[in-house]
Amino acid sequence: MTDHFASQGQTPVTAYAQTQASVTADQSAATRRAISAESFRRLTALLKKPLITTLEIPKLEPKIIAPPLSPSVGAIEQLRSPQPVQVAVAANEPLHIEEKLQNELPVETLNSAASELIETQSLEAATEQPEHPAPTRKLVTRPKARDAFAVSPGALPPRQPAPLVQQTPEQEQEAAELARSLLDMMSSGNSAGLPQERALAADTLLRMLPRLPLKSLIMLSERVRLMESPPPLLMAKLISDQHISVAGPLLEDCMHITDEDLAMVIGDGDYAKIRIMARRRRLSRAITSELVKTGDDSVLLTLVRNLGAEIPQESYLALSEFAKEYPDLLAPLCTRPDLPVPFAFELFWLAPVQLRRYILSRFLTDSETLTKILKITRVTAGDEQSETHFAEPENILAALELAGEGDIEASAAALSHYANVNSVTVERILSDNQGEPLAALLKACGIQRSQVSEIFEKLQKAKAQLIDKDRVVDELQSTFDSLSFNKARILLTYWDWATLKTGPYAPLN
Repeated sequence: MTDHFASQGQTPVTAYAQTQASVTADQSAATRRAISAESFRRLTALLKKPLITTLEIPKLEPKIIAPPLSPSVGAIEQLRSPQPVQVAVAANEPLHIEEKLQNELPVETLNSAASELIETQSLEAATEQPEHPAPTRKLVTRPKARDAFAVSPGALPPRQPAPLVQQTPEQEQEAAELARSLLDMMSSGNSAGLPQERALAADTLLRMLPRLPLKSLIMLSERVRLMESPPPLLMAKLISDQHISVAGPLLEDCMHITDEDLAMVIGDGDYAKIRIMARRRRLSRAITSELVKTGDDSVLLTLVRNLGAEIPQESYLALSEFAKEYPDLLAPLCTRPDLPVPFAFELFWLAPVQLRRYILSRFLTDSETLTKILKITRVTAGDEQSETHFAEPENILAALELAGEGDIEASAAALSHYANVNSVTVERILSDNQGEPLAALLKACGIQRSQVSEIFEKLQKAKAQLIDKDRVVDELQSTFDSLSFNKARILLTYWDWATLKTGPYAPLN
């Protein structure tokens, strides 16, 4: 045998080693091929089955729960992980398949099997899905818009006053000194300090207001009133103070307060502050309208006497209505320089004898221009006759006798034709028992001066008593003499416009 190995060029030891290696390799290859095929078959059969919850195997004991197989990222990561695959087995052989799978199957075989199964399931899911899935529609409802005006001003919570801070006299004295120092910094002027410094001083002082005593607050209000450009927030805080000695000086004399802040004070309803505000040297139309709406007689009287207040047309109309209840408003209203002519002639009906004379002398005049304007007025009113044709005195006296007997309607119809005015205007004239409106009507109708005293005396003694018995006839005669035909026509024209709600009275009604 040695010679045989020597003839092959090998030693006995070398030949034996090669023979044993080939035999071992053949055995291991055969064994590996057999184990791999059987394990792969079993794994494929297990993976193709549904999930463990749908297996129809009685009495399964989930010793090791298998992960769900689905084409998801989590499942792929689980299958490709180097950990061994875990499956559920029946209760009668709990370790047979588990041991073989863990001991015999290599990791590469399990990963390749899992990849093939995932690709198969993905293809099946793709074939089941339609090419063009039906679009799904989702009903989108927009949220309801919030109404910014849904909350009424009355529903808003009232403003709470700042809490009072109790301090010792020493603390109050210290706060007063600090406030005085801050005021000096604020009042130094533009050349002595930066705007940022003055703003910081004003904000610091605003924060110290609850700590200041009443005496210091009064001093602060007086100093701020004299400043050229006081801080707006500080002024708004001071004018809302409950003490009139603090808010009063600013409300009356400080011209840097905005209309918005003044309107806030009016809305608070403190009539002591409102009366002081009505004395301001300058009041805008907006604030004047708000003051008139208060309806307080003292506020209205103070406002009407204030020549620096700008009163709009609508406020004059409201003041004329208030004058019926508060006769003290008549004199300052009639003497205001900016009183419009239409309202002056409406106040004429409410004014006493002396004010009526003043109104007639102030607002009535005579000129050639007025004659032309009156002719144009009559043409636009529908009266084509430019020349004046007076009626017979007997007809006018007969119409006045009807009024004296109580037939006001018939008398007004006749006199309206003669005077070329509305019958309602004539009824208003006949209803006034003072006599001045009737004197203007007689002047416009062309009654002679010598007949005026007799007419008024008869109307004083008439059954209806159109003229008050206490009226002096000579005063009415003097009123008649002071009126010219043009002046009387101006009065009747404005009174007629007020009755018809036209001309200057149309926008207000």
